[in-house]
Amino acid sequence: MTYWGIAGTGRMAEAMYNTITALPGSSVVAVASSSRSRAEAFAGKRGIPGVYSSVGEMAGRAPIDSVYVATTNDRHHEDVLACLRQGKGVLCEKPLALTLAQAEEMVAEASRLKVFLMEAMWMRFQPAAETLLGRVEAGVIGTPRLLSAGFAIKGNDDPGGRWFSPSLGGGSLYDLGVYPVALSYLLFGPPSQVEVVVIPAGTGVDAQTGLAMVHPDGALAMVWSSLVADGGAEAVVAGETGRIVVHTPFHHATRLSLFRERELIETWEVADLGYRPEVEEVERCLRLGLTESPCWSHRDSLAVMTTISAALERR
Repeated sequence: MTYWGIAGTGRMAEAMYNTITALPGSSVVAVASSSRSRAEAFAGKRGIPGVYSSVGEMAGRAPIDSVYVATTNDRHHEDVLACLRQGKGVLCEKPLALTLAQAEEMVAEASRLKVFLMEAMWMRFQPAAETLLGRVEAGVIGTPRLLSAGFAIKGNDDPGGRWFSPSLGGGSLYDLGVYPVALSYLLFGPPSQVEVVVIPAGTGVDAQTGLAMVHPDGALAMVWSSLVADGGAEAVVAGETGRIVVHTPFHHATRLSLFRERELIETWEVADLGYRPEVEEVERCLRLGLTESPCWSHRDSLAVMTTISAALERR
């Protein structure tokens, strides 16, 4: 049995509770929030026995193996360190941190203490990602040369809400752009050159961001994110002999299509498995005593954070 604690009580906390408790041999036994009343309400509705007023208190006192950190972006660094220092494995919502320095400290602490840490990049564990990477590796589009991918939604424009609040780590790149940046990394590795265009919101966070990333082999990735446009989330990977369209939403797509010029050659239908695969990966790694996942490693998270941090420093 794997016993989990959940840090936070928002939408993602609820989604992960549902995912964990649907797995055989997995249980959520504790929840923590800076608001005791929210933690009590969350726990009472779901029959969770342990209620705590801070993540550190939960990590130190609750009988848990791992913590899912679903607090706001600004709290990831502090909350993850609190869990690691109590010997609790961590699955942390993306982005792992707000800066590269924070992320490097978190990774170093996990390695020093020999405690598991993984960023919740659920896209990496989806069948759509496995299918895309497998087809590209098989050469169905020749050598991949171009990625065009974006994630754009019309978000709640409340300046005090987490998406637009600087103090809560808001902005389109942290919450949405992290997906196309990660996809570019999975396809081409780290970029050698990054050009950035940032359109700020009135609060100062990035409302829209565009990145042009050049890679050492000559591949180009054009990616973007937006909190002010209903633009969907489609990705197109093009090579010398064709292109693969990962239909929206590309980070958990159920359909991919292969084209050559204007002709549709083949379509692949895949399952959307939600958050289950990443939870199963965490539990697998815990059983094996690993400090990181070979599927989405510390190095992978740091590479993506390097790009995001560099982009936001230029705004």
